[in-house]
Amino acid sequence: MTTMSMLGEVRPEHEHTTDGDLVLLHYLRSFRKPVLEVWSAATERGQLTRWLGAVTGGNGNLTIEPLDGPVSGPIAVRVDHCQAPHELVVHIDGCLLEIHMNQVGVVTTVELTRRHVCPADVGAIGPRWQYLLDRLTAYLDYQPLPCWSSYPKRTEEYQ
Repeated sequence: MTTMSMLGEVRPEHEHTTDGDLVLLHYLRSFRKPVLEVWSAATERGQLTRWLGAVTGGNGNLTIEPLDGPVSGPIAVRVDHCQAPHELVVHIDGCLLEIHMNQVGVVTTVELTRRHVCPADVGAIGPRWQYLLDRLTAYLDYQPLPCWSSYPKRTEEYQ
């Protein structure tokens, strides 16, 4: 069974744990921008600092100090795979995240998948990724960045 949120889907995961089944969160966003512009906004330190937070570290091990959001402290990021400008696989605080970008004509599609989620945690995790994608979208569209305070209310969309 697939549950659809306004901006994300909860899908069954093919992997299981001893505690039971897992799900994944799947998001799609489209931008009328070249893939290199979207990729740069999502991966270059200077641009990340403007919409996500300060980035430090190197050699595939980074730390992000978020500007706003559900996590107030530093976030550890490990890059597992990068094939610019189309594929990025990272572990963020131990969680697996896959990002795929594809340009057709003048439209770039971003597909974000957060894997290995316990079904009971979907309501807490789903709005976080929706919020981050909304911030990326606002940044790319030169709009004011959304604030985290309105996102916890979206928990029910993911149930």
